[in-house]
Amino acid sequence: MNVVVTGVSSFVGCHLARHFAAAGHRVVGTISRPRAFYAGIEAARLAWVEPHVELAPLDLCKPAAFAPLVERTKPRLWIHHAGYATNYTSPDYDVAAAMAVNVIPLDSLYSVLKGADCGVIVTGSSMEYPESSCGNKESDQGSPSTPYGQSKLAATTRAGALAEECNVPTRVARLYIPFGPLDNPAKLVAQALEKLRAGRAVALSPCIQRRDFLGIGEVCEAYEKLAGDFSRTVFDVFNVAGGEGIVIRDFLIMLADRLGAPRGLLRFGELPMRPGEALSSFADINKACLVLSWKPKPLAAALEELIQAS
Repeated sequence: MNVVVTGVSSFVGCHLARHFAAAGHRVVGTISRPRAFYAGIEAARLAWVEPHVELAPLDLCKPAAFAPLVERTKPRLWIHHAGYATNYTSPDYDVAAAMAVNVIPLDSLYSVLKGADCGVIVTGSSMEYPESSCGNKESDQGSPSTPYGQSKLAATTRAGALAEECNVPTRVARLYIPFGPLDNPAKLVAQALEKLRAGRAVALSPCIQRRDFLGIGEVCEAYEKLAGDFSRTVFDVFNVAGGEGIVIRDFLIMLADRLGAPRGLLRFGELPMRPGEALSSFADINKACLVLSWKPKPLAAALEELIQAS
């Protein structure tokens, strides 16, 4: 089938595009700027997907941009992964920009896809949930504690309303913390892997937070399962996570041990925790396991895959 993946220069976006292309689908990946403007890790991701994926320009903030792309590609699946995530952990996150990129374009997208025989998967976020010491369930209610989480919840809510109004089958994948090759080098797992391999110390906070990590291969498999779920109901939300919230300190020790690196290179407590950072964020994935027949690999196996692939 024809598949469109928005935000293909992102970590998750490039892997989704390659995954669906490897499964035999025609994949079009959208980019928001001319190809020559991409540099660094984003350019590396695009170079990785280019032999397998057609790149196409799409400015989400231009309502008229959707119709020509849909007419040309005739997608059966639209993976809406692009979003505004600059400075997303900060209380100073730009809410106006988030609404302009994450929420408002959904109206233009659904108006074009109405009657087009195309399903939509929207990438959501674990930050849509309020802080909790229990595994988040899709039915949990409450206000997210961050501006980014609020913008993503607004996108989920709007996608749900538009799905029903336009009769476009839609699934929201609430992602937790994916990791794998081509991740942002500044992210925790990528940074720790690179420094531990080089025998260099890793300056860290106390790392007492509990988080939910998931290998990127499992993320892609979950999206494939979601794409096969459209006939069941018009709209639904699923947690896409490992489902085994682990203390970050223990996770990094597991990584060091698998690399054969001294644990002493992990300098816990050298950095402060970010102000307002939640101590616990992990998912209940029973719904995805039961409804989608999806089950992620154990965390140790996903880490081993990362080590072998990097």
